[in-house]
Amino acid sequence: MFLLSNKDGDDKMDLHVISIKGEKRWEVVFKENDRWQCGIYVPENTSLDDITFLEKHNAPELFVLVRGNIVLVLMDDEGNIKEVNMEENKIYIVNTWHNAYRPNNCEGVALVIERPDITTEYKSLNI
Repeated sequence: MFLLSNKDGDDKMDLHVISIKGEKRWEVVFKENDRWQCGIYVPENTSLDDITFLEKHNAPELFVLVRGNIVLVLMDDEGNIKEVNMEENKIYIVNTWHNAYRPNNCEGVALVIERPDITTEYKSLNI
């Protein structure tokens, strides 16, 4: 954490600078009490065939591709599956059944913003 003075030197600003490493599947890197949290996500799956479950939360999640290649796997309540290739500089807000993969085990790192008190349901996926 850095404390920076404004131009008058009177007030202090609270600034957090966090390096995005992507060394784990999921790592919360910042949390503001019970309001929101920010994490780094690296999908463990390398193809649609690797995905054995989907998850759905009680609130939306925001995904941003930081680098590499990630494919979101989405499913509606009727069981229709859609694969979405994430693109850099786009925000993906997910509020449905989902999981993700990194094609052919390539690099793929995403920033995720969500509520800390999120609850998750899981559903088996048999393709």
